[in-house]
Amino acid sequence: MTALQEPRTTRHAGPETLVLSEHPVFRRFWYAVCAVDDVRTEVEPGRRGAAPLHRTVLGTDLVVWRPDPAGPVSVAHDRCAHRDAPLSMGWVADCHLVCPYHGWEWDKDGLTQRIPQFPGAPHPTKSGLTMVRSQERYGLVWVCLATDAEGGPVADIPEVVEWDDPAWRQVPEGSWDFDCTAMHLVENNIDPGHVAFVHMNSFGNPDNPELTDQNVQRTPYGLITWTDVPVEGRPGEDGATVRHTWSQVHLPFFMHLLIRYPDGLGHVMLKAITPVDDSHCTIHQVVLRTDTEADRPAADIRAFDHQVELEDKALLDRLPDEFPLAQHLNAHAKADKNSLLLRRMYTELVTGAWIPTPHPTTAVETR
Repeated sequence: MTALQEPRTTRHAGPETLVLSEHPVFRRFWYAVCAVDDVRTEVEPGRRGAAPLHRTVLGTDLVVWRPDPAGPVSVAHDRCAHRDAPLSMGWVADCHLVCPYHGWEWDKDGLTQRIPQFPGAPHPTKSGLTMVRSQERYGLVWVCLATDAEGGPVADIPEVVEWDDPAWRQVPEGSWDFDCTAMHLVENNIDPGHVAFVHMNSFGNPDNPELTDQNVQRTPYGLITWTDVPVEGRPGEDGATVRHTWSQVHLPFFMHLLIRYPDGLGHVMLKAITPVDDSHCTIHQVVLRTDTEADRPAADIRAFDHQVELEDKALLDRLPDEFPLAQHLNAHAKADKNSLLLRRMYTELVTGAWIPTPHPTTAVETR
């Protein structure tokens, strides 16, 4: 048997597939759960107070509410310590979260403030809520599930240098739910090869699938990849052009995609991907652009990206639940350098061989 005939083997130091619930390290990152404006403070007709929100992150049910209309949000496990009722079915009144089952009340820090059946009695020791770290940035509410005993957050939410730059306008786009793993969705967003086919009805052309060479490199926070992708149009416009794209992945699931067009237009997509559980995720997206509302209405941009996300969703929702890490589980081509590095870094993350360090996103293009 010659060397070329010998079976090839690939060494893989880590799990062959990635299941998020098996690796507590993922609890130590920040994930977006909703838009800031989704946390309502007004009272709807027929309710006793403003409605809190229910969200799920890494299989943990959360309740999100704003105790004071002028103050920050609070987030806790969506479970009353009394009889396990979902607090997201309750309401917010007089700066307190009220349980829908027996009317117990808690303040912004989850401390018990009132038990209506026995208002003068001491509160049980274990009656407080299990609170979760939260903050508001980029028009989104973020949470980190890790407790101090678990080490707390690995890093803060990445700095986005364009956010406060007056040359860039902000276009919030909302969120989309996917029936696939968060890893599959990240991988999809750094895969230029699928554009011509998955997005043939929006901006791809299956008759023009060729790509320029991909460039990809590791960073202290994850990876950056850059390439040129031929496209058939952009939001609200017809006509073929080229997207010069620089994609930063801040592991595990935050993405900063900078797109430059030949006419100089700058377009950034902030993609905050949140793992709902082992096989579902949500993407919260905000766009930043260097043009004006008069140049291109925000409604056109939102409509275009909504179509694009639904095109991705139609395919990604049919993928297997398992996300492969070992190379031998898939075939790979020249255009898969991004995916291979991403999978290698996920392997290093779950085996403890590497932990990302915080680093701001940057508008400086790499060539």
